Amino acid sequence: MSFAAIECPPIEADEPWSTTPDDACSAASADSASLADARDTAEPGFCSLRTLCRTHRWRLLVTYAVFNLENVAMLATPWALGYAIDGLLHSSARGLVFFGVQQFLVLLLGATRRLYDARVFSRIYSDLATRLVLKQRGQNVEVSRVAARSALSREVVNFFERDVPFALQALYATVGGLVMLLSRDPLLLPLGLALMVAVLSVSRLYGRKTLLLNGRLNDQLEREVEMISDGSPAAIRGHYERVAGWNIRLANWEAMNFSLLDLCTLCLLGGALVRTCLAAPSDPGRIFTTFGYVQMFMAGVLSLPVLVRQFSRLRDIGRRLS
Repeated sequence: MSFAAIECPPIEADEPWSTTPDDACSAASADSASLADARDTAEPGFCSLRTLCRTHRWRLLVTYAVFNLENVAMLATPWALGYAIDGLLHSSARGLVFFGVQQFLVLLLGATRRLYDARVFSRIYSDLATRLVLKQRGQNVEVSRVAARSALSREVVNFFERDVPFALQALYATVGGLVMLLSRDPLLLPLGLALMVAVLSVSRLYGRKTLLLNGRLNDQLEREVEMISDGSPAAIRGHYERVAGWNIRLANWEAMNFSLLDLCTLCLLGGALVRTCLAAPSDPGRIFTTFGYVQMFMAGVLSLPVLVRQFSRLRDIGRRLS
């Protein structure tokens, strides 16, 4: 896959006095035909996640394959660092060398993926936005709504570019951290599972509420161009105050959700602290490794509310773009 930059064809401006009335009528007919073609040829649901995934499956497969390799290498970080600590305490640099090689591999994979991602997802967004605008103009949707939905279509691409990697990283942190904790100390497994049950229960309620609030927020955002065109100071102020109000409500629910989850994770952290220090008081490498995987597991679990909110927002956007 080439990393060459995308070159857009130059746009030629029309000469202002070279168009006759007959030419204008012909151009209008051509535009109408183009819009009719767009209406007929546009795929229903072309903005759906499934359609985008199928259309760009090979590009997405490459970027997610590299991202998975990066996460597998990153999963070894607490163990490699604990190994380095034990080696240095016994006057050996072997663990430190291993840790340096592991970190270089993570860096190399991460840099390669980011360079590739920038090119892939820019092309996907360009294709998606173009087809969306042509389809909705062909359906005689108001220009203000088409403009708002064109901006919202970026959220669909962001799902693949940011949310899917974020979800995979959370999965690696949660499942990988739990497996590594099991290998270090099986008695920490029940604490981790209890935390997961609590998080899933809280997130279910949070997901239903954010779906409703995101719908109200996007309803207001779709009227933004209309409010600006109206030019009334009262209407403009009222619009942005309502947008701020819906964002504040979303933030309130997010803060409450994170607070409940933080209380749950404190129980896991306290239990792991007591258990590890009692089991291996004279093994600092093992203590550091165990706590590294506890923190990794907690980070994966606490990322779930962010995923729930983004998925709820994306569900509402997908309904509007289809």
